[in-house]
Amino acid sequence: MNMKTKSLKILSLTIILLCFLASCKFQGEDDSMIKLPTNASRTWIGPEYWANPLQDWRLHNGEIECISSGGYRSVFLLTHEIGTQEGGFSMSVNAKNLNPAGDTLNEGWIGFEIGIHGEFDDYRSRAIRGRGLPIGLSTEGSLFIGEIDSGGISIPNITADHIFMKIDAVQQDDSNYTLSLEVKSSSSPLSAQSQAQQYSITRNNIPASRIEGGIALMCHSGLHKQFWDETKPVDYQGWGTSRGTQRNGNVNFGFADWKISGDKINVHENRMFGPILFAQYTLSEGILKMTAQLPPIGKEDSPTVDLQIDAGAGWKTISKAGIDSLSRTATFIVVDWDASEDIPYRLAYELYSEGNKLKEHYFEGCIRHDPTDKKEIVVAGFTGNNDMGFPNNDIVNSVKYHDPDLLFFSGDQIYEGVGDYGAQRAPLDKACLDYLRKWYLYGWAYADLMRDRPTIAIPDDHDVYHGNIWGAGGIATPAGLVGGKAQDEGGYKMPAAWVNMVQRTQTSHLPDPYNPTAVAQDIGVYYTDMKYGGISFAILEDRKFKS
Repeated sequence: MNMKTKSLKILSLTIILLCFLASCKFQGEDDSMIKLPTNASRTWIGPEYWANPLQDWRLHNGEIECISSGGYRSVFLLTHEIGTQEGGFSMSVNAKNLNPAGDTLNEGWIGFEIGIHGEFDDYRSRAIRGRGLPIGLSTEGSLFIGEIDSGGISIPNITADHIFMKIDAVQQDDSNYTLSLEVKSSSSPLSAQSQAQQYSITRNNIPASRIEGGIALMCHSGLHKQFWDETKPVDYQGWGTSRGTQRNGNVNFGFADWKISGDKINVHENRMFGPILFAQYTLSEGILKMTAQLPPIGKEDSPTVDLQIDAGAGWKTISKAGIDSLSRTATFIVVDWDASEDIPYRLAYELYSEGNKLKEHYFEGCIRHDPTDKKEIVVAGFTGNNDMGFPNNDIVNSVKYHDPDLLFFSGDQIYEGVGDYGAQRAPLDKACLDYLRKWYLYGWAYADLMRDRPTIAIPDDHDVYHGNIWGAGGIATPAGLVGGKAQDEGGYKMPAAWVNMVQRTQTSHLPDPYNPTAVAQDIGVYYTDMKYGGISFAILEDRKFKS
């Protein structure tokens, strides 16, 4: 082998290694978590996190707060996981009781869950319905690893305390680990931790398979063992039906300075979700309509989104849109669109981030040319998008293989039980967040299909929280009726503002309605047509008008 060939091989191996390291980085000992802004408040914590459920958490002045107590409240870390490679790790967090001093806390616990796995081998499946090894502190003061009685160590009543928790994982051998939990407790902020009382427990011979996987913060109200039994295999089927549907109790804590480091930690920055979650667009008769979907942002974040295109001379902003306060959507209308060629686009948004500064984020895609040159148009049809197979990788990959020209989602893009935790129907602001949490799963699964081809979506009964719906021209369901009796009397059970919010998320990117006149309760309409690929597609809505 000559020197030139040898050098090229070394260079190729180096490039491959660098590409691998770029996609999956290892966390160093001095690294810590993404820092949150310290003087901002919003429901959505940030692109590195998935909160379960969305409406029960918030970002507030640098802390992640569980503001509505219930079973299995968690914040899953999207960008970091405990890998299968050798090594150890450390993880810590500061916790603060949000209840008034002296209040007796309900039964529950706070801490971490590690080694989280879902029914499917995908980080999104782990985030939504994963289970792992719980480690933390009960509201009665018991430290535990796996089981609440595993350590036999208790600290005094924590109702007025600031809590510091730290996990250390040390590899014993090829297949087992030693886990240690250290807890410091103080009645004042833990700025001077040397003055705090310190407690710890250690547990040996924990299989590596129990700790390898996803990571989450936990703030759980209810029986600890209701959700964990080390003697039984994990059963994900039906797991969500019993998880967290109640919204009561007072196990409410704020978490700050979440840090994680060690050779066993993998970092995947490409798994961030947001602040532009996904986008849908249509193209008809030279008019482009696009809707960007955002999370519930805060007043410190930008109130507008930019639509930019690259026609060969760099990125240029061609439209700017405000964000609707309920649907968290921004809709763009661009006339005289050049539909003869593929045009790359990106959505730009400034999010208030680390260092209390606005940081620009992008979501990229391509507006395909109108396929009038094709003899055959391929349409991919979807209906009844429950979450039993989320994130639907088999479906997405199969559809990609056929490379459709158009996507059509014919209804029930969400169901009431999607993502667990039941359906919260009131008050209005929480009901909107409850729907959006479910809707975001739709976009999380199909974003890569929708980003570069037109999408038609029309809501059906479950999209508006009905088992069946007879819209009766938009009237309200008679008061005092529930269940099947309510839906069979006709009209909408949910408030008109909420119904319009749902429609904005699913239909605001469609061509303008044939007749925009609203029906009863000022509920909007969306029946229209779209001309694409030389075909005129009728887009119908019928549920709204049936009695």
